[in-house]
Amino acid sequence: MRALIVPTLLLILLLPRVAVARAIPCSDLPMAEQFVQKLRPGPSTTQAQRHLELAKQATSDRRCSAELRQVDKYAKRSVAADKRAAHKRR
Repeated sequence: MRALIVPTLLLILLLPRVAVARAIPCSDLPMAEQFVQKLRPGPSTTQAQRHLELAKQATSDRRCSAELRQVDKYAKRSVAADKRAAHKRR
């Protein structure tokens, strides 16, 4: 029982730090924009584009970083959907 409690507590204590470490700096905005432009059209791509625009309009680094995390999330979904579609076409 104790063998499970200690790793669980460590995981709970480390998760907030991992989330903070994932911050994407606003200086990555041009790179994110180039990447999103290369994605195929779809719902996740549309969401990534929407969050990219919100990141451009952000008035603080914190808000910009939060929007870029959303861009990253939807861009990953779009890439995964593109891979699934390509696999089905084979």
